Amino acid sequence: MSTPLPTFSDVAKRPRWIGVLVLCIVVAGVFALLGQWQIERAVEQGQADERDTETAVPLEQVAEPGSTLTSEAGGRMVAFSGTWTDDFDTRVGRDQHGDQGSWVIGRVLVEQPAGGTASLAVALSWLPDPAAAEALAASLEAGETGELVGRLMPPEAPTMGDVQGGTREAMSVAELVNEWDDYDGMVYASYAILDEPSAAASDALVEGAEPIVSVRPEVDAQLNWLNVFYAIEWIAFMLFAFYLWYRLVKDALEREIEDIEDAEAAAAEAAEPRR
Repeated sequence: MSTPLPTFSDVAKRPRWIGVLVLCIVVAGVFALLGQWQIERAVEQGQADERDTETAVPLEQVAEPGSTLTSEAGGRMVAFSGTWTDDFDTRVGRDQHGDQGSWVIGRVLVEQPAGGTASLAVALSWLPDPAAAEALAASLEAGETGELVGRLMPPEAPTMGDVQGGTREAMSVAELVNEWDDYDGMVYASYAILDEPSAAASDALVEGAEPIVSVRPEVDAQLNWLNVFYAIEWIAFMLFAFYLWYRLVKDALEREIEDIEDAEAAAAEAAEPRR
């Protein structure tokens, strides 16, 4: 009479393999948590920028002279006051409503809480005609600013036109410093674009010109695909842990069946009568 062959279920229910299964479940749980963490990281880094950039805050709350503009301060509306210097100039190649034109820019000596002033580059208005912009910049004079509101922007790198052709396209604070008169060394490493009400209240500063259109910072809502890839890897490891348990039990079952068949074959051979 042949011995009944065990099934996969018979082997899997044995204490040894139940213990291995529990261990695999623990390991898979760890891998699942790591995968979830990677997904959360991907989603967190892909969330939209929810900063309140449109409510003006005092400039000194978000920026300091000589300090790099932080991501928190970049693109925010800020309020400041001080004195216009006579360093009015233009920047060409500035797009507005799909049209090329020029900015009229200036410098404000912003009063500091600890005393003294610091220079802040300010973009005042836009004109479609570069010659008209230059004429407006030449006509402006130094004077008190009153309270102004503008969007704080990071400085721009000089363009090839700036370097080779002297076209003055970029709002490069480092370049402006070399052009300013009576520069005292304290300067904001950023510039401000006057908002429409502030520009309109500046009288001659925008005479015959348009306020510069500035929009709130664009947000990057893209998922971090590297984290997503890592999450998929952890899920694959989790599934592999269960597959490993299945393969171990399957191998044990096959060895056991093979041993039974070998034993039955040996018994049958021994039982055969000798001739």
